[in-house]
Amino acid sequence: MASSNETGQMFLRFILSGIPGLEHAHIWISFPFFSMYLIAMVGNCGLLYIIWTEEALHRPMYYFLCMLSVTDIILGTSTMPKAFCIFWLNLKEMDFRSCLVQMYVVHTFTGMESGILMLMALDRFVAICYPLRYTTILTNPIIVKAGLVTFLRVAVLILPFPFLVRRLQYCGTNVIAHTFCDHMAVVRLACSSIRVDAIYGLAVALLIGGFDISCITVSYFMILRAVVGLSSKEARSKAFGTCTAHICAITVSYTPAFFTFFAHRFGGHNVAPHVHIIMANLYLLLPPMMNPIVYGVKTKEIRESVVSFNSLGRSVEHVLHEPSMASSNETGQMFFWFILSGIPGLEHAHVWISFPFFSMYLIAMVGNCGLLYVIWTEEALHRPMYYFLCMLSVTDIVMGTSTMPKAFCIFWLNLKEMDFSSCLVQMYVVHTFTGMESGILMLMALDRFVAICYPLRYTTILTNPIIIKAGLVTFLRGAVLILPFPFLVRRLQYCGTNVIAHTYCDHMAVVKLACSSIRVDAVYGLAVALLIGGFDISCITVSYFMILRAVVGLSSKEARSKAFGTCTAHICAITVSYTPAFFTFFAHRFGGHNVAPHVHIIMANLYLLLPPLMNPIVYGVKTKEIRESVFRLFLKEKTLIVHGH
Repeated sequence: MASSNETGQMFLRFILSGIPGLEHAHIWISFPFFSMYLIAMVGNCGLLYIIWTEEALHRPMYYFLCMLSVTDIILGTSTMPKAFCIFWLNLKEMDFRSCLVQMYVVHTFTGMESGILMLMALDRFVAICYPLRYTTILTNPIIVKAGLVTFLRVAVLILPFPFLVRRLQYCGTNVIAHTFCDHMAVVRLACSSIRVDAIYGLAVALLIGGFDISCITVSYFMILRAVVGLSSKEARSKAFGTCTAHICAITVSYTPAFFTFFAHRFGGHNVAPHVHIIMANLYLLLPPMMNPIVYGVKTKEIRESVVSFNSLGRSVEHVLHEPSMASSNETGQMFFWFILSGIPGLEHAHVWISFPFFSMYLIAMVGNCGLLYVIWTEEALHRPMYYFLCMLSVTDIVMGTSTMPKAFCIFWLNLKEMDFSSCLVQMYVVHTFTGMESGILMLMALDRFVAICYPLRYTTILTNPIIIKAGLVTFLRGAVLILPFPFLVRRLQYCGTNVIAHTYCDHMAVVKLACSSIRVDAVYGLAVALLIGGFDISCITVSYFMILRAVVGLSSKEARSKAFGTCTAHICAITVSYTPAFFTFFAHRFGGHNVAPHVHIIMANLYLLLPPLMNPIVYGVKTKEIRESVFRLFLKEKTLIVHGH
């Protein structure tokens, strides 16, 4: 540490430890946090863009919503990038001045968030209690001044925080048990009296929070009184309905805020440190993530503005639904385009369904790319089992990327059209790589069989040339067997609807649109599924039967446990891959009307999302060598942190 100066400051740097007690799980905790942060940034930027471009939204309520979105963006961006550096790269150091700047920004904009929610309550009060004078009371200059006063109020009140923190003496540890520089977390490291800091912090919280909550309470009391006085039930429902989004925003913002505030000051040892830190992060993530969603769902004008952005896509779709199909050619093909409808029966919820799907897709891409990078850079992982795992990761990346970007175009932009040739290409890629996934799982079962039953000959049997040949044969098997699919589909006659009730061009979903006989397609599709799936499952079953027999024959319980323990990740991967695959296969061919269409399509998407999502997590958690390799990659940063102490 730096020697003590006149102010008693003894640290040049602080160490942000992350989530105390859960350091080993940082990488996994980061996935939901990163998803929430990304959704928050996309949602708020999208909200700002819609309000900026739509003339109909240039009204007081939406100007305040813009202020809230900007505040949410700054609030998240001031903390989460550093948190991800801690979670992913183990970069925990932060110099003293940067810590003070972060502290000031975080507390200023959390206060700003509270102030804007108060202004929005006043906006609802004026809109409901004085509807005829709404635009004359809340003019643009008044809105600008209100926003500026709210910002200056907090900026001035929070300004003493860094100066008070700077005057303290720090002669103990420099480790802050947090993911960001929270005022009280830093203050508690001091070995001098923190009475002034604690009292001033409490006073500021009461001044800002107390005043804002009082104004919100009074506003809603007046609103309630005005609404109750309306003559009809419909008028009362409509008036109070304009407040529901704001009430949701208040609940989402103040609930974690109250928890964090009271836990820091009065929680003591009653609240586990990791619970407190997770809640503190949710306090900075939940409002930015939920506010755009809440206002998008609850506010009719925003929904209509989003729909108006898709008017061109809808017009094109309408034209394509008309009998403006290509005239029948020699093959009987009558469509230039197909329309992918998305999830039938849940079209109104597409944008909300997209959030978990997008989170899963993002985690899958990051996880598989990370797994490839770890195996590529770590010499210790250049072994047969991990080469097969690399093949699985590449397959998962291709499988997800061949379908999900188009699904998100359907969910977000209403771009549902896909030309016939592109549909055939997507169909071919999807079915080839789902077959490839099954084949690699079979190869990994054989790998486990050789490793356990013939451990001394493992490296001589599974040499690099053998692994490459096995991978190539598995790919060619799927590629050759699936090749007839597009040609068989192309020869069919399509004279009915061109709407595919799916998010991607699945073989049977396209075939079922034909008005000519699909017997050959159905029989060939079933034969391919049995050839690929049946063969792979048989090989996996036989491999595990032989493994089980070999494991049972081992002398000690510890040896049996260790041997079979090397298979747990693979068994999990098989379960995750084959469960939705079986459901999708049987639902398409034998489900008929027993399975609701939306359930079938959601399961079909999970079939392409769950394995890519879970495989890196399962192998990361269950495989000791991968965990150790990840830790070794962070060894340099850990050494720096030790020196920082």
